[in-house]
Amino acid sequence: MSVREALVKHLSTILRSSKATILVLLSDESGLSIARIGRSTDLDLDPNAITSVSAAAFSSSEETWVDLNIRDQIIAFSFFEKICLITIRVGHTLLTIVHDYNIEWPLNADNIGSCMFNLKKELNEFFGTDIPESDTDIEIFSNNVRSAIYLFGMGTEIPFASYTPENASELDTIQNINEILDSLQNPVLAMYSIVTPSGLTVDQRDKNMIRIPISTEAFSANANVAFQKMIEEAGSLNIGSLLSYVCISGEDPDNLYGIAAAPSGQLQFVDESTQASSVQDISFIGLFPLTYGAIPVLGEARNIVYSILEVIGTESIAEAFINSVNSLSAAKFG
Repeated sequence: MSVREALVKHLSTILRSSKATILVLLSDESGLSIARIGRSTDLDLDPNAITSVSAAAFSSSEETWVDLNIRDQIIAFSFFEKICLITIRVGHTLLTIVHDYNIEWPLNADNIGSCMFNLKKELNEFFGTDIPESDTDIEIFSNNVRSAIYLFGMGTEIPFASYTPENASELDTIQNINEILDSLQNPVLAMYSIVTPSGLTVDQRDKNMIRIPISTEAFSANANVAFQKMIEEAGSLNIGSLLSYVCISGEDPDNLYGIAAAPSGQLQFVDESTQASSVQDISFIGLFPLTYGAIPVLGEARNIVYSILEVIGTESIAEAFINSVNSLSAAKFG
């Protein structure tokens, strides 16, 4: 059996674990394809573009995790209208699972965790590592992947609701956003903010759940830079806009953290000195412990974005994000 055939065997196990998994790819850290397997689909999927986005899913957020002193990123979820790209770093390679979350969610964490153990062991044997790894080291890695996937799919469904103030018409836009950010119903987010592409924080909250060495503004700006890089990279795909990006990092299953980012509409800004106006995209950025799962985090993010759109006006990509979270919830709880 060739190296490629042996690797495809492991990828096939992941593909068979869910009817909603369309494609499984293994690439190097720059996105160069090593092996892949998939099933027939009507979607126009470019494997090279997918692995390029997967590579960005790790490189884009790496600096933010370093700033937060939380290491190392385990997994990233990139949601589009029809599919989600789930990316896992396995040694010096990247595994990407192309999954239709509208059909089935969550993923089979036990099956993928077991596959990660076997795949990483095989990769070590084929290509070697800078530092030899024992079975215990590989088991710790696979358990972290299993826990990250399991915890991501956990959590109570957050009802679809509006947090727009009853007196919204009497408030200006920033006051409305302030009221909306104060209206979260569940304490699942440690920090969250609304930011512009340049990193300007429109408004933010720090719930003091996590001690980090940088300010909320610095975290929001850095995480948003990563999100904007992901949006730019995802433009090469033929599957629509990037609707949300969630990455998970941590040293062990008891201390896993996530960063979530999503488009939140367009806001008009006016230069006070010149009175010139400009319209800029704004994004939701959040940091959270994975203790409560990611389902309620995405539910609260959806409600925040929906409420902001009620104030500033609708926008197609932000609306698609809202619909994607509703689809995710329907697949899990339906």
